[in-house]
Amino acid sequence: MPRGARITMEEKGQMAVRSLEPYLPKGGLKDGTVCKGCGIVYRSKRWQIETIPGAHTGEVLCPACQRIQGEDPAGVVTLSGPYLAQHREEILNSIKQQESKHREKNPLGRIMEIKEENGQITLTTTEDKLAQKIGREIYKSQRGELHYQWSHDQHMVRVEWKR
Repeated sequence: MPRGARITMEEKGQMAVRSLEPYLPKGGLKDGTVCKGCGIVYRSKRWQIETIPGAHTGEVLCPACQRIQGEDPAGVVTLSGPYLAQHREEILNSIKQQESKHREKNPLGRIMEIKEENGQITLTTTEDKLAQKIGREIYKSQRGELHYQWSHDQHMVRVEWKR
């Protein structure tokens, strides 16, 4: 439910929608379902990175793999400015490190693509939180200007950083 929305009498007592994410299954999946795209496993109502191979009860695409296959990012991060060219490797390493740290907590948060053209870097993510986190971490380490633009109807965020 969007922040600030009120529950009407008709809605009271009914099960609330936990997430507005269009790629999450409505009824859930069976425990042990494996993603045929990346191999993560659905257990205890969460997608998890499973290191010990077990008996998997089905094969579907996880929400992240569905986004990647459909080329439908939840976050777009654009980095630009003359400072970027001088510190390109350091910034790219920071981005990959943030993805790795985020993925330990939530395996659905991934970088879909990194493009470099005309002196700017544009990357797309499968989660809006990952895009926000990447922008925030680059700003904290490199300073500059950071802007967020949310699109609530499309469940997407655009993050722009420049220096």
